[in-house]
Amino acid sequence: MKIHRYLIFLFAFVVTESFAQNNNRNFFSVTAGYSLPVGELAREKLNDPFAGLTGSGYYGQINYDFRIARWVGLKVSGSMNLNKTKPQPIIDRANQSVNDIKPLINETTNHSWQSDVSRWKFNAIMFGPALYLNINKVQLEAHAQGGYVQVTSPSVNMVGTFESGENTINVQLSPASTKDFGVGAGASLRIPLGNTLYFHLSGDFLATEAELKNVAINVKVGNYPELKMPVNEKRFVGVANVGAGFGIMF
Repeated sequence: MKIHRYLIFLFAFVVTESFAQNNNRNFFSVTAGYSLPVGELAREKLNDPFAGLTGSGYYGQINYDFRIARWVGLKVSGSMNLNKTKPQPIIDRANQSVNDIKPLINETTNHSWQSDVSRWKFNAIMFGPALYLNINKVQLEAHAQGGYVQVTSPSVNMVGTFESGENTINVQLSPASTKDFGVGAGASLRIPLGNTLYFHLSGDFLATEAELKNVAINVKVGNYPELKMPVNEKRFVGVANVGAGFGIMF
């Protein structure tokens, strides 16, 4: 029992002495992890077919920061998000149109859907100040950033069939992209694995006000003329990312 205690004490002493201070000024890291949507794309809204359309996903991120002084530095980050698409809001809007058209084409049976959707994309390049708190060589870093954000909406293709076997339904939402200024904030905990390598846990929030222009949901039921439901308005959209990765300090 005494030997075990001695070994634990020796290990703690060696780690503390080896990593007593973090005097590195440059930090480069890669991160990957889990992503959740925030803002108007994440919550349902009856009059907005894009609301509630985005689900969870994953992201990758590259970071570089330079410590100007012991407590302050600058950080630049580039990230790519891919979040799944939940087609239910589009289905709900399409069902309203189909039910309005059914009496006009003498269709009385119920219908069902098959859907094919792509993913939402949220890409960002951010720059801003960073703060550092060193506890021995373990480091807590926090940052606030602003920069360029590109949001790309998914493509949605749905085929509906009536129980009667007649009057097929086609619904399409084409992808659209917008670019604008965005903001971000986050923090990371850096744990050294040697003199240069470290493991880190990180969390980031990124957001922008996106306006997807010239977007419409197209609904075609049988031989009835195609309906177009335009979707043009600004929305506050964003992602919350939580992940882990490795970095080097020098």
